[in-house]
Amino acid sequence: MKPDFEFGADGAFRFFHLTDLHEEGKTDPRVWDFLRAEIAARRPSLLVVTGDLTFYGNRKGDFEARMAPFVETVRAARVPVCLTFGNHDSEFFGPEFWTRREQYALYRDWLGELFVDHDVPGLEGAGSGMVRIRRPGEAGSAVNLFVMDSGAYSHKDPETGAKLDVPWKWGWDGCRARQIAWYERVSGTTPCLWFQHVVVPDANDTGLFVEAGPDEPGVEMPFRGRTARLRPAPGVRGELNRPTCPPPWEAYRDAVHTAGGRTLYESWLRAGNLRGAFFGHDHYNSFDGTDANGIRLGMTKSFTTGELSAGAPFLRAFDLRPDGSFETELVAG
Repeated sequence: MKPDFEFGADGAFRFFHLTDLHEEGKTDPRVWDFLRAEIAARRPSLLVVTGDLTFYGNRKGDFEARMAPFVETVRAARVPVCLTFGNHDSEFFGPEFWTRREQYALYRDWLGELFVDHDVPGLEGAGSGMVRIRRPGEAGSAVNLFVMDSGAYSHKDPETGAKLDVPWKWGWDGCRARQIAWYERVSGTTPCLWFQHVVVPDANDTGLFVEAGPDEPGVEMPFRGRTARLRPAPGVRGELNRPTCPPPWEAYRDAVHTAGGRTLYESWLRAGNLRGAFFGHDHYNSFDGTDANGIRLGMTKSFTTGELSAGAPFLRAFDLRPDGSFETELVAG
């Protein structure tokens, strides 16, 4: 399926964000009952999936069995799927394991006409590209959804798993130079939303969180060059239950992860067309707010009842409008 959709007759485009299924071959069937019920009730036009569909599960044969319930559920529901990957989707390397690109091709074969093939050749990872939402009868896109592969680990080669010669020992990855440059080249002034697995480190420091008082609940995590106990700032919806898990600042700002010297966040600021960026990866967090620079950043809790569950399966529902405004709700199973 081409990555082109239209707003409905009511002027809305409804879609779901799902992330962090962490399928280990033993997912509670209630997860799929929850998804089927929400699809039937809300009738989304698209599922945006941002990785960690599996959990150390890319061995050939094992992977196919693990992902069969997901594929069967969305095929039966007849909802298009646009997906990219997280850090756990390609933990192992070698001829007996599926790479991210091979997994992308498998999903395309399994889902057929329901698979939204948004991948742009030449960009890093697999499943990096854009979905266009048009007004009925118009050729140009009114709103673009950027769905991007934010890699796995900043100290490893994403294709081979080989350790890289970098000044940090370990860290999550993020979008890389070609992905950022491509966004700057194609996005123009069209309003857009952004979806990827790993959160950007700017989320900690740009006004979404404030230091918690002595008698207030808070989470200890990096904050403006030090460690502090933080809580969501006034006006930020949702929860901060665990420290965010972004890439290290050293990796995020290096030549591999910047374009024209700009980080991904700086690129968003420069373009001025971002209406919101949403992430997975943190499992337990659901904050959603606009920071001091006018950038809206949000988190979706994990879509699982397994080991890394936040207590129930969650998804985030969106109602998008042609001017780029939207309403979003975190839904629990």
